[in-house]
Amino acid sequence: MRFGDVIVKRNVPCTMRDGVNLYADIYLPEESGEYPVLLMRQPYGRKIASTVSHAHPVWYASRGYMVIVQDVRGRGDSEGEFVPFVHEAEDGYDTVEWAAKLPYSSGKVGMYGFSYQGIAQWAAASLHPPSLATIIPSMTAADIHRWAYPQGSFSSGMLIWAFQLARDSARRAGDTEAEQACTRIMNSPEAVLRRLPLNERHPILAQYCPAYFDWVDHTEYDSYWLSLNWLPAFIDNPIPAFHIGGWYDFLLDGTVQSYLALQETLPERSPDLFHRLEIGPWIHIPWGRKAGGVDHGPDADGDMHRKQAQWFDYWLKGKRDNGLYEEPAVRYFDREEKQWKTSDRYPAHAGGRKWLLGGSGKPANGALGGGRILNVAAEPDAEAAADVFVYDARLPMALAGYAPTDRSAQQDRTEILVYTGSPADKAFSVLGAPVVNVHAQSMEGPTDLVAILTMLLPDGSAKFLSVGRTEIGQSGDGGCWRPARIVMRPLAATFPPGSAIRLELTGSAFPTLIRHPNGIPMNSAHGAGECDLTIAVVAVKSRPGMESWIELPVVEGEA
Repeated sequence: MRFGDVIVKRNVPCTMRDGVNLYADIYLPEESGEYPVLLMRQPYGRKIASTVSHAHPVWYASRGYMVIVQDVRGRGDSEGEFVPFVHEAEDGYDTVEWAAKLPYSSGKVGMYGFSYQGIAQWAAASLHPPSLATIIPSMTAADIHRWAYPQGSFSSGMLIWAFQLARDSARRAGDTEAEQACTRIMNSPEAVLRRLPLNERHPILAQYCPAYFDWVDHTEYDSYWLSLNWLPAFIDNPIPAFHIGGWYDFLLDGTVQSYLALQETLPERSPDLFHRLEIGPWIHIPWGRKAGGVDHGPDADGDMHRKQAQWFDYWLKGKRDNGLYEEPAVRYFDREEKQWKTSDRYPAHAGGRKWLLGGSGKPANGALGGGRILNVAAEPDAEAAADVFVYDARLPMALAGYAPTDRSAQQDRTEILVYTGSPADKAFSVLGAPVVNVHAQSMEGPTDLVAILTMLLPDGSAKFLSVGRTEIGQSGDGGCWRPARIVMRPLAATFPPGSAIRLELTGSAFPTLIRHPNGIPMNSAHGAGECDLTIAVVAVKSRPGMESWIELPVVEGEA
């Protein structure tokens, strides 16, 4: 059939090595000839074709590509059983080689798509199909443990996503009641996010997404997660990869991890092999100009459709003169300056700049307290009392996602510690992952220590920038101060004159990160119920020889 000035072939079967048929739609230019192939493999129904973030296949086909959108095993019209992640490597390999041999195919294949579609790319590429020339994995992770356990804490998003997968499986099975129940949970997830224990055998998940219990039960990086980390195998024989991420996307850690691994382990870039990283001001869906109530301006979309087409033209059509190689390897959006910036490396700095955490003679509890962020040349007060906060797991401190929302109201609460710097005299820019290093004690450990970085503006608002967490154990009767190091989520931001650094230290960032129940190790918390939730008391101290500090990756030349 003809549609949108291209030819569309529906329900085309592709037989896997075990005899299972997977079905795809193929979009072709009207003129006969040989065309490079763009392949997307996805679990949400191939008609969608990731159009929540990507151009429709018709657009790519009109630019001279054969586009194939395939339902993965056990989804849509495809045969077999869907087990998240498990079959994507072999099925991806088989599909790439099938696509390369189709009539009108040039034999060169590129893969694209975001989220699970990005995982399908990493999985296939890890087996090195000969016809796969390049990939564009967007908002995804090559190491699935980074997806499930960002910051080392189980992601609440995995629970909601499990119900999304279960809903589609229930629909496929004709179970309307379960399908509707999943839809209600997805529309109002608050109750299920508070439900404990995490590994409780919810009947819908047990029937339609049992893989969820593997994710939540494997709390440590063990052989299960190692089998779902495709990055080492990819690095052994890499192909060009264009990594796309969003500063507010819950999979940002995975995007950055993959690019850094390639940047650090591969030889110098050449016209025949290089990689690219672009990070925009986006949540997972949509990739628009607004997030968290902030309008990032008309350039926020980054012209990403054209950028992806430029990448494919270079690697699949041999258009080596299209300017791609000459562009810097890294492009990122600065949320305050509302513009795109570039760098030859990520992060673009020689080292971090430290500020000390200190006080002004009164407790650091809440924004009106005495917590201060001091120049590193300042001397901590040797006589200063420890700052103490109480974390009640039954009433966790809230953090709803990673968008740049105003946290000033929450910072008035006195069950958190708040440290505020002096207003900046001149602007400075940050790119990369902040690090917090504090000396802490826990009276009722183990518990979490969570750091939340914000930008305090002259109007009194405190815009969210980043979050990180680590677990601290019980200090014991000796009162030992233990160093706690927190590597936070990456960010890119410019602190304008008059703005200030503000850091929160607390016990939770719920529901974005699953709350620590207190009193038991986090790797056992998946079995904790309501009756296991307790109260932890945490002390933080900074004194000469035992300084607590925050380090920001200030862009070189601006420190």
